[in-house]
Amino acid sequence: MTLRKLLAVVLTAAGVFSAASAEDGGRRETPLVRAVQQSRRSVVNIHTEKTTPEDKDARFFNNRPRKVTGMGTGIVLDERGYIVTNYHVIQDVDVVTVTLDNGSSHDAQVISYDRRQDLAIILIEPDEPMVVMPIGTSSDLMLAETVYAVGNAFGYEHTVTSGIISALHRDVEVDEVQSYENLIQTDASINPGNSG
Repeated sequence: MTLRKLLAVVLTAAGVFSAASAEDGGRRETPLVRAVQQSRRSVVNIHTEKTTPEDKDARFFNNRPRKVTGMGTGIVLDERGYIVTNYHVIQDVDVVTVTLDNGSSHDAQVISYDRRQDLAIILIEPDEPMVVMPIGTSSDLMLAETVYAVGNAFGYEHTVTSGIISALHRDVEVDEVQSYENLIQTDASINPGNSG
């Protein structure tokens, strides 16, 4: 087959697939796609920084304390800038910075936390009212129901993952201080940075 014929076949096939996609119309916009689009502005990325005290390896850092960075995810609870995240995301940090979907960054302050439940509320001063995440109920969830998560996985902002509800009402005790009750188990990939 000559290069011209091959190119003609490829272009024809591309045209057919493009036409099929156009005819698909809204079928590509699944309920999952719509849910992600609707929630995207209510998900924020959290970047943290803390200074560690000098240690035995300080000689490698010119006898200076080191800065350690962290990341997590938050959900907008109130249009005035109140955001919920996990306590371990902001635990013992010096600086908390929140990046919004529009790319703007804001300093945040820790307002309240519950170490045992691993929850924290932080506050930013947004330039305009924020889009609040609608809070649903877990009382009518079903096993194998589709779920998704939007987060800061490995530092990549607004990463989407999906899966199913694998189990309900799980209790997990991490240690004598921290335990989780009535958890929803999922097989959606949850990676470092998704916490929140």
